Amino acid sequence: MKKALFSLILLACGMAAIGQDDMYYLAKQYHKVGNAFYHITSDSTVEVGPQQCLDGHCYTWQGNVVIPPTVTIGLQTYTVNRIADEAFLRDGATSLTLHNTIREIGREAFAYSSFRNQISLPDSVQVIEYGAFANMRGSLIEFHIPAGVEHIGEKAFFGTKIYRFVVDSGNRHYVAVDSVALCNSDTTLLLAYAGREIDSQYIVPSSVRRIAEGAFSANRNLFTLILPDGLREIGNSMASDTRLQNLHIPASVCRIEGALRDTASRWFNLTVDPGNRHYKMVDSLLLSFDGDTLLMALGAEGDFSVPRNIRFLGNRLFYNNQKLSTVHLPEDVTAIGNEAFALSSADVRIPSSLQSIGNQAFSENSGTERIAIPNLTYLGDSAFFHSSIKVVDSALALRTINNWAFQLSQLTSFGWGDQLETACEGAFNCCPFDTNTTLTLPPSLRRIGRGAFLTKKNIKAVFLSGPVDTLGTNAFGCAALHFLDPHVPVTYDTPLEFVDTVYTPCGLVDTFEQAIPHLESVVFVESCNPVSITYADPMPGFTLFPNPAREYVTLSLPSLPEGPARVTLRNAIGQELLSLPLASPQLTIPTSSLPAGLYLLTLHSPQGSRSVRLAID
Repeated sequence: MKKALFSLILLACGMAAIGQDDMYYLAKQYHKVGNAFYHITSDSTVEVGPQQCLDGHCYTWQGNVVIPPTVTIGLQTYTVNRIADEAFLRDGATSLTLHNTIREIGREAFAYSSFRNQISLPDSVQVIEYGAFANMRGSLIEFHIPAGVEHIGEKAFFGTKIYRFVVDSGNRHYVAVDSVALCNSDTTLLLAYAGREIDSQYIVPSSVRRIAEGAFSANRNLFTLILPDGLREIGNSMASDTRLQNLHIPASVCRIEGALRDTASRWFNLTVDPGNRHYKMVDSLLLSFDGDTLLMALGAEGDFSVPRNIRFLGNRLFYNNQKLSTVHLPEDVTAIGNEAFALSSADVRIPSSLQSIGNQAFSENSGTERIAIPNLTYLGDSAFFHSSIKVVDSALALRTINNWAFQLSQLTSFGWGDQLETACEGAFNCCPFDTNTTLTLPPSLRRIGRGAFLTKKNIKAVFLSGPVDTLGTNAFGCAALHFLDPHVPVTYDTPLEFVDTVYTPCGLVDTFEQAIPHLESVVFVESCNPVSITYADPMPGFTLFPNPAREYVTLSLPSLPEGPARVTLRNAIGQELLSLPLASPQLTIPTSSLPAGLYLLTLHSPQGSRSVRLAID
């Protein structure tokens, strides 16, 4: 999905679209043949991939598409045997012809596509990967599974309206039970359900032991689902985007991977067998049997408080809930599951106890603007993707910011601590930050992924304080990049291009210029006196003593910054406890009245700010 989003990301950042050879996300080389693009996968095979932007023109699928059995690239003829991941994602083709050379349908290959006619898979198809036909627009009267299909990934038909499944009689791996339930050959796994308009109730076959992720999604006419007593596992979002009203969890169920349906209403009659020793219902809440995990809150809206003693929030708990205004989490909470607040409107009040935020937990969340996370040690992929988050305070224990964690968010300020070691691919991609911000990254930051700080160039300067082991391609979009350590970073092959000037340590300008691939427009400058550089860090360093403190702490600077300055102290949840003007290079702050714990002391001036973690015994 990330590659398909790249052109949108560039537009959102205010950058011009770039060709495929310059895309720092691009991991494959595609060759244009006719109206399609192909990637060579072996000496004799290619896959047909997504349409690309090339030479200033962006191609899209249109009308009737015919994928040939072979293509010639250079002097070599290749067999087309795979539809690549996301090949037709959100594209505009109306019909498709595939030849009997296709063996695999890639992940999300046809997701969100708008084919008006049935898709006919050739008998040669053996693999249908995860989400391959998910969320297709319109309805498919019938979906035919050829005899040779050996593997179908979960969510392959998620959100797509299919009226019946037909499995070739020669297929040894899958069957269609009553033409509506697509199952494995021994019917212990139910992969997908084809909802006919007349079916308001469905009884799952007694042999089923697992219901796959999203199996009953988008079935708007299904109101009652009867699960068998032998069922063991329920996949994530089993009944997403349905009108399900009645569901009983048998005693045999020992694993529920995520919310059973999106934004569950009060009229959703959910019950749990009293003999179940893994889950229970308490006051409209679906809980783990020991009561420490919240999996569903029926009818949660407005100002909602998660009960005390809850430690874990389940996957997709409040997914797409637009009725929530505020969610208060208790001090016991340590983990938030995948997509728990994605697409919701909730302003989530996070306690200092939180240690883990799952993948896409706040993706496209429109309510949460500020959090303090002093004890957070895990932040998942795309955790705050395209969200309303603006300020992250006190990320003191965080060592890794995972892929695309804040991509396309509203983030303007991030309080990283001295433990941060890795900013992964696209971690802060397209974040606006404050205009004319100067970022001084902590000396502990050793690995910076591709596009990690590629922004709108609101960042006028970035200072790398310590040695950088890995500097990803196009990691920065800023006016000036300062290397303060003589360690030359490892880089990828694609040239550095979104930076105007690179300042290197004294005597090493040639070494850095030769080591870092860059466009001709990027200027390398030797910096023997960083303080005198136009974009040099204007904030003087300061020390705190004693640290840890008990009765008092003294802040000491070599000199006062230019202009009015002040010092603030915040607690672990981001509350400002004091704000004092700084009139001399030394300031003593009494701390005896403060509880023991971690605090963040920040020096503010017109030139920027700098923070240090303070411990009080």
